[in-house]
Amino acid sequence: MTLHVVLMISALIAVFIVGRKSINKLVERIGNERNIPLLRVQYVNKVLMLAWSLLCLVGLGMVAGIGYEDFGLFFTSVFAVLGVALFAQWSILSNVTASIIVFFFFPYRIGDYVRIVDGDNTVQGTIQEITLFHVILQDGESIVTYPNALVFQKAVQITHPPEPEKISSGFEDDIQGM
Repeated sequence: MTLHVVLMISALIAVFIVGRKSINKLVERIGNERNIPLLRVQYVNKVLMLAWSLLCLVGLGMVAGIGYEDFGLFFTSVFAVLGVALFAQWSILSNVTASIIVFFFFPYRIGDYVRIVDGDNTVQGTIQEITLFHVILQDGESIVTYPNALVFQKAVQITHPPEPEKISSGFEDDIQGM
């Protein structure tokens, strides 16, 4: 290896470290500003760190002299295997992606009462947790898990919980009639 390659690799490692710290700070800052639970912040942080690491690994391979043909062959093989393995599991990837988008851009938070409008399958409840794959809603005694990818695609209304119905025993009517 030449001195130029060693310097480029060193610079790439420094960029990786600085980028990693910057991503951590950004995700933690957004999580704190929006009062997002620590577990959810850690989920998003792990996914972004994986993507950043893969990107830097690709850059390191290119700087180290792995040819485009070798590099392309390796990654097309890996993506082909992953594509076949994940073909039936495409929803996992879409839910993870939707989870990250929900983390950064959606206005609702844990504790909000929401209605997810989905025609006859409309669900509503208080958001208990937003995980990597699901939004967990509680409506009274029932708990509903709703996939992040569908939450991302459907209209979500932030509302107030319905007023509980008063059950009359008839006793009040008897007293007023006297």
